[in-house]
This record gives sequence, C-alpha cells and structure tokens, in this order.
Amino acid sequence: FLFKVLITIMTVTGPSAASSFLIYSIQVVIIYFLTLGIGTAHVSSMVVAALLRLVTRHAFFATNHGCAFNRLQVSAAFSATKTFYYELGGISLFLNTFGWEIVGITLAWIMSRNERHRSLWRIYGLYQLLEALSSCISVSVLRRHLMVWDIYA
Repeated sequence: FLFKVLITIMTVTGPSAASSFLIYSIQVVIIYFLTLGIGTAHVSSMVVAALLRLVTRHAFFATNHGCAFNRLQVSAAFSATKTFYYELGGISLFLNTFGWEIVGITLAWIMSRNERHRSLWRIYGLYQLLEALSSCISVSVLRRHLMVWDIYA
C-alpha cells in the first residue's frame, strides 16, 4: 500500500516528494506520540502546534517549492496523464502547491481530537495567521526593495 501511495505522489508531484513524504510521515508520527503523553510527560498544545507547523513548512520547502510565482511547479499539471485536461491540470497544480498545507491542517485537526490537546487546532490556525500577517507586514515594509512592485504597481 505504501509503495503505491509513494508512486502516486511521485507521479503527480515529482521525484523529490516521495522521499520528503516518508520523512514527513516519520516526523508526524513522532509528534503524534508527543500528543499522547506517554507516562507522566505532557507536552503543551503550543509546542505540538509549533512542531507540526515547522514540519509542514519544512516539507513545503524540501520539495523544491518557494514563495514566488516563478517557483510554481507548473510541470505538475502535465505529469498525471498523456493528454492535458484543464480541470485535472488545475487540480494537480493546486495539490502540488498547497498539498502540504492541506495535510498539515488535516493532521492538526486529527491531533486536536485528543483530550489533552483540544486547543491544538486553534493554536495551529493562530500560527498560520501569524505567518501570513508577518509576511504581509514584511512585504509592506520592504515594498520599495521588491521587484514585484515595480512590475505590478
């Protein structure tokens, strides 16, 4: 089963995603064991959400993605079939670009079902919000130094 999943991921997203998915899975399993709180150890929801957010963000960059238009992996839209279909190409490109975020949000929701970590979902969302807000603030402050503003403004 795992081999078929890895082949599917590699076909749709490229060769580096399968190994990144394996490493991501191992890291998420370790984080999940932290949420269980085996024995007397208890890890706060803030730490678990931060770890999950960092692992998800690392998986995004480990698969050669980036936060720029020219870093979109457009070839993902053409890799699933021999004939190009607009809908399937768009879905493939969307999943290639935002797939790690979707997986991270889903895992945060699953882990928040644990009695000890009910607030994990909200804290994970707060970390995403803070990341987006800090990105917007830094773009606003550094807008004179970014070439994008010369093109679009």
